[in-house]
Order: sequence, then structure tokens, then C-alpha cells
Amino acid sequence: MQRNLDNTIWECKHKGADYQLTDEAKLDIYRMVTKGCSQNTKQRVARRLDLPLSCWERFGIYSRLILKDDGAEYICGQSWNDEMRTLRECILK
Repeated sequence: MQRNLDNTIWECKHKGADYQLTDEAKLDIYRMVTKGCSQNTKQRVARRLDLPLSCWERFGIYSRLILKDDGAEYICGQSWNDEMRTLRECILK
């Protein structure tokens, strides 16, 4: 099954869904957004990925992050590096 992160967070917040990121999705997201980051930033992202999605804020960029049973993928609009930075900043808020 495929779903985007933005809708999934909404369902967790407003419909009581209990969807959790799979270990594969966490690893895919972690690898995407932390490439070239400091160890401190990598640790912060890893901790954030372990939180329930109901604790996450919703951001429009999450609609480009597709969650699958076997991981996650991102649909880039223009600049991969800029979008990964934005995605990382949203995850850390």
C-alpha cells in the first residue's frame, strides 16, 4: 500500500489512526535527509523519526514523501538538495 506522509499524519491526528513508520521507511527517510549532515543533526533526525506520527506537524512538502510497505521515496520538484534541507527542517520542528 502507498500513502503520502501528509495525509498519514492528518489521519493519525484527527482520526486516531495508529500508523507507524516502518523500519525501512525510517531508514530511507534518514538516508535521504541526513546526507552530508553533522552527527548531531543525524541523531536529532533519528530520534524524531521514532516519534509517533500524531506528534508531527503537517507540512505540504510531506505530500511528496511516499510511504510504502517496503520503504519510502520522495518525488522531487526542482532541487533535490534544497528540498532535502526543507524536508529535514520540517522533520526537526
